[in-house]
Amino acid sequence: MQKVSETSLTFPPFYGILLNMKNETPQKTRSRAEILGAIAAIPHAVQGKICEMHKKLAGGKTATYYNLQYWSEGRNHSIHVPREKLAEFKEAVAGGKRLRSLVTELGEADASDILSSASPLKKKSSRSPSGARPARRH
Repeated sequence: MQKVSETSLTFPPFYGILLNMKNETPQKTRSRAEILGAIAAIPHAVQGKICEMHKKLAGGKTATYYNLQYWSEGRNHSIHVPREKLAEFKEAVAGGKRLRSLVTELGEADASDILSSASPLKKKSSRSPSGARPARRH
């Protein structure tokens, strides 16, 4: 039987909100404006990861090149990354990871705001105030 660590488990995006709703003292979350400011501060954001590829050449040497691999519309795509642009792409991929994290945080903050600002709805009674049922129409 394979052992599953807690760090390998993935939870739905709003799992943190559900945990906070059960706690007496909710965690301090950043405001929507703070999260949007952090998103705006990301210089470049690219989805995917940089992969180092190796190709054997005719002379027996090995050439190294880099690809940006990403998923789009259910398919894996790759773009060749020139060696002189590699550092920029690595920073942009890190920005993409940060952006995804911030978007998740923004969604959780919005859901938390909606949940805390909404008044609880009462279920309406199907009976009239007098307790009698309305007459049936034929």
